[in-house]
Amino acid sequence: MRYIIVMIKKIAAFVIVALAASYAASCDLLDFEAPPDSNLPSSKEMSIDNSAPVSEVDFSGVSGSVSVRINNLENKSVYLVKYAAARVPAGQTGYAVFNEYSAQPLAAAVSPERSAASGVFTAGDGSVGVRYDHLAAQRFNGNPPPAFSGGASRVAAENAQAIRKVYTEDGSTGRFWVEADSSGKWIQTPAVLRAESKYAAVWVADENFTQSASDDSADNKITREQAESLASRFDVIYQKETPIFGHEYGGGDGGDGGLDGDLKIQIFVYDIAGDYGREQTSGVFGYFWAKDFYTQADIDRMYNFEAKTNAAEIFYLDAHFADKYPDGAISTLAHEFQHMINFNEKAVKSSFKLSSETWFDEMLSMLAEDIIDPLSGVAESEFPYNQRMPLFLNVYSECAPTTWLGGESALNSYANSYAFGAYLTRNFGGARLIQEMMANGKVNEESVAAAVNAVLPTADQGGDWDFVEILSRYGEALIFSGKEKPSSVFSFDNTTIDTINGTEYTFTGFDIWRMDNPLAGQKLSFKYNMFYPSQGPLVIDAGYIVDMPKDTFVVQSNAAWKNKTGSLTLTLRKPASSAVAVFIMIK
Repeated sequence: MRYIIVMIKKIAAFVIVALAASYAASCDLLDFEAPPDSNLPSSKEMSIDNSAPVSEVDFSGVSGSVSVRINNLENKSVYLVKYAAARVPAGQTGYAVFNEYSAQPLAAAVSPERSAASGVFTAGDGSVGVRYDHLAAQRFNGNPPPAFSGGASRVAAENAQAIRKVYTEDGSTGRFWVEADSSGKWIQTPAVLRAESKYAAVWVADENFTQSASDDSADNKITREQAESLASRFDVIYQKETPIFGHEYGGGDGGDGGLDGDLKIQIFVYDIAGDYGREQTSGVFGYFWAKDFYTQADIDRMYNFEAKTNAAEIFYLDAHFADKYPDGAISTLAHEFQHMINFNEKAVKSSFKLSSETWFDEMLSMLAEDIIDPLSGVAESEFPYNQRMPLFLNVYSECAPTTWLGGESALNSYANSYAFGAYLTRNFGGARLIQEMMANGKVNEESVAAAVNAVLPTADQGGDWDFVEILSRYGEALIFSGKEKPSSVFSFDNTTIDTINGTEYTFTGFDIWRMDNPLAGQKLSFKYNMFYPSQGPLVIDAGYIVDMPKDTFVVQSNAAWKNKTGSLTLTLRKPASSAVAVFIMIK
């Protein structure tokens, strides 16, 4: 996001821990005053009490300012939280009135980050691996063409070329179509079935398999024991994920095995994109590509799309990352399995009338990690709330959770979309909410709103929820955490537990104000002594104003508003845009 600040030109410089990349933004000096409305009085007063942790400032009937007196504070801090329902330039967002201002613009160059990073994982030796998207697969999955003919068009010979069904004691051989590199060339890679379980068949490319039991985690090879571990751990994922999210095409009770006629999910381990190097720390960990649910005849008929199908329900895993970051591989399988299920539940079952937007599909996949990682043995340090939220603390105001920036800002989009999903599941119904979102025959904002209303009794909540209302209360989660948070507010720090089919599904609450900020101590501005906090979200001084993209929040406060006892009076200038709502929150 480009922050536009009245006193300074704010630089949003943050370093993504895994990428060591920084951002900076620049802006122009803005007119601080909004045009007056001569038909309305210039000011009015309102009063709130400490017992009301959240109050919306009422600017109706006034052209200028509202004087807000906050009474009975007991060592409390006061925050302004602004919500913009549309994109609003900084000069129209309103501001807190102080006695002195200095208006000097500050410009800085932008340092780009590597594109399409989607997550980070830590190896046993402490090295950090950066997971990247397979962009072609992501684009195809988000808008799959309706040429899909499914099981009705199975051709035995085509299936036999794609997947060998007759497993022998010594292992079956097969050949899988993959991209040779980034050139778009497709090749067939020979592989051997190295492990089987109830729900998985793990194939390993010949060049990525070793019989050796060495501890070399950087040789781009996995052993039979590692393949067996992938299969058995995927069984846990399958058994725990399907009761919540649904089933893949051809799966579940009475399923026919989908396009390949096999009830097992195929997992192919190879060197994705052929980019292996011993020191490799970034790349595609794994992916699901819905093109494999189409026959080659379907693929060949598609306009402007060249690819080869393996005609199977299949995942792809990178051998190097599966070897060096085993927890990352398991978490990736949970993530990609949701994409596979989503294709069936939303696209196939609706006869391709529904198309999940990237933010919605990726949010659900990260929630799959959130709820399945603890059940599949992934280390807690790798859980999404530990990996995604620290970045979110600094980029929450860059874009709406329903906006997918992609490209060089993809990691920010992942952080924002995950955080919104974490807010939803920890305040609106946990695992039951996900069940409803996956099964309600809707996608995106409509699916979220319908699921919330299905799970929460409207009598308890005071009426039906629409998406704008759900989103507008998201700002509360940016403020309230910890043991003393009021029961009436929404928070990331709520734990929800549901028991479904005998399994206990837990979304663990977390206190964002106790999370270490990855930019702690770094300057927010190169010119002024403004620094990122050591813990908790970025809070911009209330003397500044910033650009606000659609459906975003900004949190502001001031040193004079912290740890106050007694009363405090704020003078707040009315936003020139009616799209901006201003809340006072007392913590």
